[in-house]
Amino acid sequence: MKFAVTLGKNAGVELNRMARAWAQQLGCDYLPRPPKGTLAALLEAGQYECLVVATRQGAQIYSPGGKLFFHPGMAVLRVQKLEAGQSDNFATACALQRGSRLLDCTLGLAADASVAAWCCGEQGEVVGLEASKPLHFVVSQGLQNYVCEDAQLTAALRRIVSHQIEALSYLQSLDADSFDCVYFDPMFRYPVWDSSGIKPLRAVAYGRELTQEHITQALRVAPRVVIKERSESYLASLGADSIEGGKYSKVKYGIFRR
Repeated sequence: MKFAVTLGKNAGVELNRMARAWAQQLGCDYLPRPPKGTLAALLEAGQYECLVVATRQGAQIYSPGGKLFFHPGMAVLRVQKLEAGQSDNFATACALQRGSRLLDCTLGLAADASVAAWCCGEQGEVVGLEASKPLHFVVSQGLQNYVCEDAQLTAALRRIVSHQIEALSYLQSLDADSFDCVYFDPMFRYPVWDSSGIKPLRAVAYGRELTQEHITQALRVAPRVVIKERSESYLASLGADSIEGGKYSKVKYGIFRR
């Protein structure tokens, strides 16, 4: 993915210095922000797929799909429900409990990983993989710096270990039984166009589809593999042992057991 680092409006000297350091760290171009220039113009002029933007609110992504920044989003409400004793379909499908070890192969904006880190607690382990370099950068920054109203959720964010790497390569490098569960939430083949957050995420997400090799390697690494999808027939075609999910939810979880 071709991208560059630039600045938000009225950034100042410190953010300028930070943006240059980010560009060096990411191995991409640094673009000064013209006083009257727009992000859209910078994107078009350099034929970039997206821009990482240094702002006072933290790192953001600008792409043809819109603006993207880190926020725990629905994870906040989901954790509140878990704290109140209610269930979470994702946590149930992955059989998460205190001390569980989860590998999230499609970190994205880390909503599921945030819920997992809360469920697994200090004794557990949550590792997230994200193949998209700009997306991983923005999310990893958010995981280390975002402060939630719920102190326990903030602590959960800090416990997530993230890596910028394609999932299959990472799975192949692991020993057998390194985790209790491996989770995949690939971009749906048929987009949920009524979702306000999907368009900017889809523009920068890694688009490779899952293969049987992903599942084979995941089952070597953990006795339980979970894939999130909308299509039950697709999950069945991959060989899911069972399919779970809320009665009224369009999203389902395919469970694969060794």
